[in-house]
Amino acid sequence: MKNTRFIFALFICTLLIVSCKSKEERAENLIRSELSKTLYDYDSYKPIETTVKVAKANAYNDSNCWNQAGVLAYGLSQVVDNVRDARNALEHMQIWGRPTYYSSSYSDNQYYKYKDEHEDAVAKANIAIITCNSLAETLRDSIAKLDTTQVIGWEVNHSFRCKTKGGDSEIAHYRYVISKNFKTVILREDTESKKDKDTHDALETVLEGWEDLKTIQL
Repeated sequence: MKNTRFIFALFICTLLIVSCKSKEERAENLIRSELSKTLYDYDSYKPIETTVKVAKANAYNDSNCWNQAGVLAYGLSQVVDNVRDARNALEHMQIWGRPTYYSSSYSDNQYYKYKDEHEDAVAKANIAIITCNSLAETLRDSIAKLDTTQVIGWEVNHSFRCKTKGGDSEIAHYRYVISKNFKTVILREDTESKKDKDTHDALETVLEGWEDLKTIQL
């Protein structure tokens, strides 16, 4: 009988300990599990600070909107890259000059080579522009459908120290959106990575009022 009471009391104590875990502790347990799958040197992982607040449904917390913004950010990078290539090819065209009766076959070939590159880059830039405008419209529609009064879970800002592939120690800052029961990661943002910064910027641009990009003629 005494053993039964002891086991029952131990079981109750265990339940109390689990239920008394803070939101920060519960969030850190989930984050540790996630980071163990992705960090290059998980053994060097040392948490610094964790803050937890209620997460409501908004563009920055919705995984669908975040993913759409990531695709838009990539499309914008393609516009920038192709406009740069078009301008570079145009500069080379001007250096070699239009073919004339007196120009050499070599310079003529160089001119036409860069002319083809210029036209190709302009065409690719304009396709990317049209695609970006369409992606921005889709993202706007997704944002408009969100019920911003709905609580979807927890927003967690987590800072930690770890080692890179080169063995250097660095401090990372991640933002997580996790489920109400602290069991599932809905979204993760590395606030220091270029990719996630570009995604954040693209989302912000649409929220602030996207104006359709115009096709270019160089």
